[in-house]
Amino acid sequence: MKTIFTLLASLLVTVGAMAANVFNASKITVSAAGKEDLRVVVNGKRFETSGNFITIDNLKAGTHTIKVYREKNTGFYNILGKRYEMVYDSRIKINNKTHISISIDRNGRTTMKETAIKNNGRGYGRDHDRTYDYDDGSWGDYPVYTESRGMNSYDFERVVKNIAAEWRESNKIKSATQVVKSNNLTSNQVAQLVTLFSIESYKLELAKIAYSTTVDKQYYDYVIARLNKDSKAELTRYIRNYR
Repeated sequence: MKTIFTLLASLLVTVGAMAANVFNASKITVSAAGKEDLRVVVNGKRFETSGNFITIDNLKAGTHTIKVYREKNTGFYNILGKRYEMVYDSRIKINNKTHISISIDRNGRTTMKETAIKNNGRGYGRDHDRTYDYDDGSWGDYPVYTESRGMNSYDFERVVKNIAAEWRESNKIKSATQVVKSNNLTSNQVAQLVTLFSIESYKLELAKIAYSTTVDKQYYDYVIARLNKDSKAELTRYIRNYR
């Protein structure tokens, strides 16, 4: 009798803990402008959807690594004839019962919004074709190019925040120039730095300077896409004549 009581008590504790975990669960939604498919990797687990948004729920509170890939005509890896580029790579802290929304515009700029979940956060339903339970993800990131990967994501994230905090564009270009001259960067990282500027001449100047230390020059069209028509033509000529 005592054994049965002990088992029942243990079962109740386990069920209670599971219910608490579900009630406190958080989720992430990633959306992107356009109709391109997204691929999302959370803590080394990958999630695929046929569309431009995806929700991953049942996440525990803590720090999570988020990578987002978007379909593109040219990109860093190929899956079933489609090419994808990495448009987001960061570590974010998520609290209990929190919904993190990450939005990506056509130029690769991201905005993040955090809202509290008033219910258990499972309102979409497990049968929704673009909502995934975190436990259902497949282990393994996507393969990327085999060359040097440039600056690690943690250091690069700090660089972007520091440059973005500069009040004057003239100070931003000085800081950004120092970074690209002293570090190997990927085309994706250079493109992110270029988008920090509103003055076109500074965008073009940085894009030219960064080309020499970019580890994957074959993907520099990703940087070119961040410029206006005249700057695109000038940068293309610069790259063609680069020695």
